[in-house]
Amino acid sequence: MANPIPVFINARFLTEPLTGLQRWGREVLRELDAMIEDGSIDGSAYRFQLLTPSQPEDMPEYRHLQLKVKGPLRSHLWEQLILPRAAKGFLLNFKNTAPTRHRNMSVLIHDLQPIARPETHNAMFNRVYQWILPRATRRAKVVFAVSKSTALEMHKHFGTPLEDITVTGDGHEHVLRIEPDDGIIKKHGLKQNGFLLAVSSLNPNKNFAAILRAMKIANIKVPLVIAGGTNPRVFEGTDGIDVLPKNAIHVGRVSDEELRALYEHALGFVYPSFYEGWGLPPGEAMLLGCPVISSNTTSLPEVCGDAVLYCDPADDESIAKQLFRLVEDGPLRQELSALGRARSSQFTWRAVAEKVWAAVEPAIQASAK
Repeated sequence: MANPIPVFINARFLTEPLTGLQRWGREVLRELDAMIEDGSIDGSAYRFQLLTPSQPEDMPEYRHLQLKVKGPLRSHLWEQLILPRAAKGFLLNFKNTAPTRHRNMSVLIHDLQPIARPETHNAMFNRVYQWILPRATRRAKVVFAVSKSTALEMHKHFGTPLEDITVTGDGHEHVLRIEPDDGIIKKHGLKQNGFLLAVSSLNPNKNFAAILRAMKIANIKVPLVIAGGTNPRVFEGTDGIDVLPKNAIHVGRVSDEELRALYEHALGFVYPSFYEGWGLPPGEAMLLGCPVISSNTTSLPEVCGDAVLYCDPADDESIAKQLFRLVEDGPLRQELSALGRARSSQFTWRAVAEKVWAAVEPAIQASAK
């Protein structure tokens, strides 16, 4: 029997705090491991090795994916200098960046925010990604985008032919594996269907301040629960907001278990983001039956289909109109809840992993010849 072909995976994301990008990598690894286990991938033909710059603190248990820590550098320096020498074979990159000089690899682009909306990040962050992204994309043998929206931007900014880009999508069913922690509901005295939910961020792209302005315009009395962020004053004095209103309840950073409880108890979830490569939060909310108000921009219509109320994120009146409809119309909320569950369940991590493997396996075979 021939020796198994080595397949290397840039798993730097396992050492990082969990956001949407790291979630994508973790869930796809989980499914690839399961595909080897159930025979969808021939485990005897390939040897999978995860490469990281340090030992992950919460390393998942995999049956068929081996971890190898290759220091001593960290972050982008590790990825550009150490990783190419360690990955002596085909290399899969799952998190927007990749070594720019590796000859046999795939690249996954989540979004092009540092290029399309550079005002949302600092200059150094933008320069790093503006340098890496086009070079890694041109070098890659296989190119992925999480959405059609991102693929179109890659074509626009990099000239990548659309026919050369495989659109993967995201999955949402990970929220169903999480047990809700209702303690956060009791702690803050929240009631079932008695509050709106938003996830705040220091990134102005998330457009959180517009929700507060729109609530004032629509005279919404229902409390707004703000999950995430470390300082409720971060929005004060900006975008026309002098103080957070009394009906805004800032609960701070929350665990996945607490967030599921908030989704399941909320009257609705509000997401007026200007720009998204995919948009996991609305997908998670929909799968849990939480009605959603979403921006009508970038990838969000791909995620949400006809299962949400859309708003123009640049128009406070548009957001206010949809907030009023959601709060006042109980039958509409029930309809959106059912539509959201059906829509979100169409996107699974197994389907994502299958698309990834179908695209990279021929390239891996070719690189081994």
